[in-house]
Amino acid sequence: MKEKLVNVCGKLLVAAFVILFGWGAVEMFRQGAWVQGTICVASMLLFGAPLVIPLFSRPAEPEPVPLVPQIDFPADKDSSRELAKWVAAEETDVMQMVEELLASPEAFCSAQATRDGEYADEYREVSEFYHDKPDLLCSEGLRLVLEETKVIAMFDWKEMLEEFVDQMTELRRVQTYGLPVPKEQLDEAADIPHWCHVLNELWQPLGYQAILLDTKGDEYLVAVMHYTSHPPYPDDMFWK
Repeated sequence: MKEKLVNVCGKLLVAAFVILFGWGAVEMFRQGAWVQGTICVASMLLFGAPLVIPLFSRPAEPEPVPLVPQIDFPADKDSSRELAKWVAAEETDVMQMVEELLASPEAFCSAQATRDGEYADEYREVSEFYHDKPDLLCSEGLRLVLEETKVIAMFDWKEMLEEFVDQMTELRRVQTYGLPVPKEQLDEAADIPHWCHVLNELWQPLGYQAILLDTKGDEYLVAVMHYTSHPPYPDDMFWK
């Protein structure tokens, strides 16, 4: 929003200079000051060019975003259980934690917040922030469970390739099924969806694929799911 406002203000300022020099040129010519009038015309053209050229130039076509399966991160208990099954059905310890979370989100997150561990502070924060919103507490708790147990990986929207490769390599299904994450085949200048697309070209013949979990935020959540050309759950659930 701030960038758009600055851009609009800049264009208005340039337009003001164009009008000023245009008016000056007319006045100079009326008074017979041909040199000054010519300078005003040249200045008007100089300032006006950035406003006029885009009107006649063909806008560059945006690079298409590669097709990577994406689902909304669940916001209720039923969808949370379904998602956990799709991304970690074979992981009994993960599914047990998920069931404990679904049974009592507040008690589970509070218990996780009191133990030693990398995610204790995050459990404490979500427990305090969503204590009166059980569905959201369940959703945030599920994200922490899946992330802590290496079922999903979370990335900043401008994550570097090295961090992407490191986290993807650590995911449970990647390690269990020997899914390749070849850094040399990934373009360092690309982004998360492009890298996932490249991995899917390697993983789909092996029966797996990377999917994006949409949290409506700036971060990317990536999980590994069994590959299928058709989603195995209803279209109106959360598949995009």
